[in-house]
Amino acid sequence: MSGSPPSDDPAAIAYDGSFLGFLCAVADALNLARAGLPPPPIQARVAESGLFDETVEARRDDARAASLWGRLSRRLGDERMRTCLEAFCSDFEGRETALAAVLARALAAGPAAFDDLNDPATLLVARAARRAGGQAHLVSGLVRFAELADGSWYAPIEPDCDVLPLVAEHFAARYADMAFVIHDRRRRTALVHRPGAPWALVEGFELAGGDPALAPRELELREGWRGYFTSVSIAQRENRRLQASHMPKKYWRFLPEMAPARAAPPAPPADSAGDPC
Repeated sequence: MSGSPPSDDPAAIAYDGSFLGFLCAVADALNLARAGLPPPPIQARVAESGLFDETVEARRDDARAASLWGRLSRRLGDERMRTCLEAFCSDFEGRETALAAVLARALAAGPAAFDDLNDPATLLVARAARRAGGQAHLVSGLVRFAELADGSWYAPIEPDCDVLPLVAEHFAARYADMAFVIHDRRRRTALVHRPGAPWALVEGFELAGGDPALAPRELELREGWRGYFTSVSIAQRENRRLQASHMPKKYWRFLPEMAPARAAPPAPPADSAGDPC
């Protein structure tokens, strides 16, 4: 019995999910394009692929990725490369394939390829970049650091997009003298910064023993901030819908001002000595 005829569709290129791995997949796609083959889809490798899924593995090579990044930067400029990073960090399905197609066009035609919004791939890249960039801007204003018992600072986040690569430089420059961690709990990654050292993105980051111990001063400051937040609010003018439009509810769980104040301890019982029988 003869087998099925080969498909005209190119095999997908799978990569390890990292941006450097993606750049290696783009390099493979560009080599196929130079050979006259149609551009294949690019997708992050999944733990369990279907039995009939046909993929070609893109081996991660950090030096190769850096070389392609440098070539793209010289051709496209910093602004376009920021757009590429933002698009990659979004949660849009198909962003990798669209971004690879736009990069192939841009290498041939120049940065103007990013302005052709009549092209579906270019439009998807623009929308993906806008979403991730907007979420990074929002998260930059909503991160709440907590001082830990060891003197370091910790902030948890759970954004829809992978914003840590987009906000790393901002926080490292703003808090250059602080040892801090911004923990993306959804992706198990963390932005780690120590004074005098470059920031780093750590994969597979987990906290041992659950939530870290807060410094006593942190607990006092949180109670004071919640009290202030409550005292200046005007109940008659409360508009939760408007508040949520500026600060989505999915971020509230990490904001101390949105957490209920701790209940005051019960008053000790009155001393009954001397009371009449």
